[in-house]
This record gives sequence, structure tokens and C-alpha cells, in this order.
Amino acid sequence: MKPVLGVMKTGEFDDAVLYRVACDCAGHEHDVTIEIEKDDDTGYVFLTFHKNILWCWWVNNGVIGWLENKWRRFKAAMKLMFTGWIELEESFLLKDPEHIQNFIDALREGLEKVKSK
Repeated sequence: MKPVLGVMKTGEFDDAVLYRVACDCAGHEHDVTIEIEKDDDTGYVFLTFHKNILWCWWVNNGVIGWLENKWRRFKAAMKLMFTGWIELEESFLLKDPEHIQNFIDALREGLEKVKSK
């Protein structure tokens, strides 16, 4: 059996499949867990990505000062508290074409699994 690069099935249930996809930077904290689940009541297939996101501010090719960083984090926390949302983004690196194909294959396999339930 050929090893699969960067993708591992971590759970399989009657109505859901979970995969862990490794980030090519080799930092395990950057990995993504994908959950593919079908809800019998609604008929919807849910595709959920679980990812740790680092809160960091980069300015002028370097890290901003400690006090400015804390002030920006405080402002974002206040926005979250009073509006209920903040916008975040995080990069996920897939360099090898085989790794990308394995990511696609995991999505297809999971979709077929929950559709056939």
C-alpha cells in the first residue's frame, strides 16, 4: 500500500469522516482538521475546517512594539465583545502536487462516504 503524503484519516463514523492535513511548513500547530458530515434531518453536507490561528501583527517587515501589539489585541477583543465578530486569516502551505491531490482525494472520499450513508 502506497503511503499518503500529508493527509491522514483520523476518524470515521456513520455520518462523518475526519482528516488531518499537514502544513508543508512542518509545524504541527498549523495543520488543518477537516470534518465532513451529513445531517439526516436537513440533508446538508457540512464541510468544517478546524485550524489554530495565530494573532500577530506585522508592520514594516518586523514585529510592532509590545505596547502597540497589546493595544491592537485589546481593540480587537472589544470589537468581538460588542459586535460578536472579528475577521482573521491564516495561511496553509501545500507545496507538493501529490500533497494537494491527496487533499482533494480526502475531500472526495469523505463526500462519497457521507453521501452513501
